[in-house]
Amino acid sequence: MINLAPSDLKKSGSHFDLAIALGLLLETNQLKLSKTEEYCYVGELSLNASLRSCAGILPMTIAAKKAGIRNIIVPIDNVREASLVKGINIFGFDSLIHTVEFLEGKRAYTPVPDKHVFNEKRDDEYQLDFKDVQGQDALIEYIVVAASGGHNLLMIGSPGCGKSMIAKRIPTILPSMTDEEALEVTKIYSVAGILREKEGLVVERPFRAPHHNASTNSLIGGGNDATPGEISLAHNGVLFLDEIAEFGKKTLEALRQPMEDQKVTISRVKYTNTYPASFMLAAAMNPCPCGFYGFNKLFTG
Repeated sequence: MINLAPSDLKKSGSHFDLAIALGLLLETNQLKLSKTEEYCYVGELSLNASLRSCAGILPMTIAAKKAGIRNIIVPIDNVREASLVKGINIFGFDSLIHTVEFLEGKRAYTPVPDKHVFNEKRDDEYQLDFKDVQGQDALIEYIVVAASGGHNLLMIGSPGCGKSMIAKRIPTILPSMTDEEALEVTKIYSVAGILREKEGLVVERPFRAPHHNASTNSLIGGGNDATPGEISLAHNGVLFLDEIAEFGKKTLEALRQPMEDQKVTISRVKYTNTYPASFMLAAAMNPCPCGFYGFNKLFTG
C-alpha cells in the first residue's frame, strides 16, 4: 500500500512515479542508500523503467528549494527547466536503473550535455519590427502612448489596413522583462506544459492571439486540472483579440474581473488555482459585418 500524505489532498499526474518506485525498492531491501543527503525525486516512469519528462518541474524545484531541500533528481529532459533555479543541485537521469546506481554510489554523476541545459538570457532581436509598417503614423503614435502606460486599446478599421500587423509588433516596444517577471512567465508556461516548446527562459514579452471561437475556459483557464488560460499565458505581455465583435458575450464578460484584479482564480471539483493575469489587451474589429462601413460612399461618390 502506498500512502501519499497529506491524504486529504487529492493527487494526480505522474510526478510521483520515481519516488514511489524508490520507496518500494527501499522497503524491499533492493536499494541500499549510500547517499546521506536529502533528495527530492520527481519523474514519470515508463514500463521499461525509463524516466520521462513531467510538466511543472520549475515550480516544483522552486518549492523544494524553499522547503530547504538542496538536491533534486529529475528526468534528464527536465534538467533544462530545473536548472533555472539557482542554489539547488540538479541531477538528471534517463532511467530508474541509473538513478538507483547513483544513490548506491555505484555510478558517478556525469553532468548532462549542453543541449539539456537552458541558456541564460538572450539578446536576440525580434523578428518583427514597426519599420515594416507603412503609413498609419497616427495609429502608431497611439500605440506608443498605450504601450508606455500599459493601457488597453481597440482598433477599428477595414480589412487589410494593418490592425493585426501592428498588434503583433506591440511587444517589441515594451520594456524588457525583469528576471522576476521572466521567471514568473516561465513558471506559468511550465504548469501549462508548453515550456518545452521554448529554447530557454522566456525572456520576450508574451503575445497571445486566440481565435474568436475560443471557449471561455480556454481564454480564462479551466479544464479538469484547472490549467492556465490565454489570459495567464499572456501575463506580462499582450493579449490580442482579433475580430473581438465575434467573441461570445459570456467570454468577453469573463474578462472583467481578471483585468481589474490582474489575477484569476479557477475553481473546479478537485482543484482551485490562482494564476497571475496582468496583461495589455489589444483588440481589433471591423466597423461593420462587411468591413467597409462608410467607405462605399467615399469610393462610389
